Amino acid sequence: MTPHYFAGQRLAGTRLDSQGEKLSLEDLRNYVDFCKDRRVPLHQQHQIGEPTMGFIENIRLVQDDQSDEEWVVIGDVTVESGAFEKGFGGFSISFMAPLVDRASATCLLYVPYPHYNNKELIEELAENPNLKIGKWIKKSAESANHALFGATIAFALTPVWDHLYKSKIAPVIENFLGDHLKFLAAKNIFLEHIQIVLHNGHEVELRFIPERGKEQWCFSQQSVMAGISLVAQKIHNNPLAEEHGVQRVVLRYSTSARAYELSRIEYRNGYVDAGT
Repeated sequence: MTPHYFAGQRLAGTRLDSQGEKLSLEDLRNYVDFCKDRRVPLHQQHQIGEPTMGFIENIRLVQDDQSDEEWVVIGDVTVESGAFEKGFGGFSISFMAPLVDRASATCLLYVPYPHYNNKELIEELAENPNLKIGKWIKKSAESANHALFGATIAFALTPVWDHLYKSKIAPVIENFLGDHLKFLAAKNIFLEHIQIVLHNGHEVELRFIPERGKEQWCFSQQSVMAGISLVAQKIHNNPLAEEHGVQRVVLRYSTSARAYELSRIEYRNGYVDAGT
C-alpha cells in the first residue's frame, strides 16, 4: 500500500478517555522523555506479536487547545502497511506504570486494563512478596487480556549468559508460573514474557509471544533459552546492531517448529528488520 502520513496526531491526554481514565501529566512527561529522538513502531491494537504497520516520530507534549488545564501527547504518524484501508479510530500509546513496587522483588507483572482497576485481583497478587506489580496501559478502544511478566534480573549476552539464566532466572520464572499461571488464566488474563538483556551497553527487550494454552511449555527453561540463543546469534556481528543498537526483539512460538522463531528486530533508530 502507499504510505500515509498524518502530522500532529493526538495520542493521549490528561482528559477523561474512552476507558474512563485520566492519565497524569507525570505519566505523559515520562512517556515523551522515553520516546525522545526515537521512532516508535506502530502496532494495530498494541499487539506486539503482530507485524508493525509503520511508526510514530517527533512525539511531544503540548497544551490541549480545547482547555488551558489539560495536556496532550501528539506525534507524526506514518502508516506503511497493514489494515489501514479497513479504517482506524485513531492512534494511541502504550506504556508501563508502577502499582505495587518492591525493591527486593524477583519477578514483575504488568496487568492490562481493566484488570489493573480490580482491587481484589491486585491485592491477591500482591500477597506474593517476590512480585512487583504494575499497569500495562494500552490506550485503545478495546479491553486487553494479555499481561506481561518477567524476572527483574537483566544479564549481558556474553558467552556465559546461560549459567546465570539457569541458576538465577529460570527458577524465578518457574515459581511465577507455578503460583500464578492458572489463577490468571481463570481471570481471562493470558501472558507474554519479557526478558531484558544487555548488548553493547544498551538494554534490549526480548518479548516472547507464546501459543495460548501452551504457556507452560512455551515459557519453559528449554524453550526460552533456545530463543535467547537465537537472538544472540542474530545480533552478534550485526552491523545495524553495532551502529544503532537494538531496542527490542520479538519472538513468536511456532507449534510446527516446536520452538521460538524470530518475528522482528527493532533498532534504536526506529528501523524494523522483519522476518527470520
